[in-house]
Amino acid sequence: MVKLIYFLYLLFFILGACIISFLKVIAHDYPQISLSRRSHCDYCGRILRWFEIIPIIGYFIVHGKCISCKNQLDFKNSIFEFTGGLTLCFFLYIGDFSYLPFFLMLVILGFSDSFFGYVYPIFYLLALPSLLLHFHHLHWLTALIIYLSLTLLHKKYPLGLGDIEVLTIIGLLFDLNSFLNILLLACSFCLVQYFGYKKRAFRFIPYLTWSTGIIYPLSYLMFR
Repeated sequence: MVKLIYFLYLLFFILGACIISFLKVIAHDYPQISLSRRSHCDYCGRILRWFEIIPIIGYFIVHGKCISCKNQLDFKNSIFEFTGGLTLCFFLYIGDFSYLPFFLMLVILGFSDSFFGYVYPIFYLLALPSLLLHFHHLHWLTALIIYLSLTLLHKKYPLGLGDIEVLTIIGLLFDLNSFLNILLLACSFCLVQYFGYKKRAFRFIPYLTWSTGIIYPLSYLMFR
């Protein structure tokens, strides 16, 4: 029985890693998505072989370099896939997948914002199942205050409309304390980026995605 449980966690970890990889492709290619698309090297365009596209492991099989052009591959992809595997295992551990659609939305918006600096509102629909499942516990007043406050602030300071909408959805799903913790952690990531790389322009949704993925599990484990 114990071995079966470990095997189940392994399957969910692999599935989570694959989901992250798939969402990254969707975010990068949308709206020109092709069902016949083949994974290829970002540098030389060579079609990748089957063992090169295995989540996480594929990076180490090729020693982090393209077999053809020898350019260094981005290790961040393996980190994303590893995090996706852990996240899905966490949902399996708590036995509650109701927030999974919301996290899928965050991930794809985070990738989209990171790639292009904007998001497609159609991806907000991914969070709809989570909103419906928690409909009786949504924080309508908190979300309204967040939206109106940030919209007014946007008139004086150039905030991204996508940032405002994502923050509103987060405030709708989580209580005020969790929302503030998520916002504070995301801003902390920005400060680290600023002082470390002297970067003044930030694409905020990726930081919100990471901070939500950290605060939600910690809150659950601390207050369960």
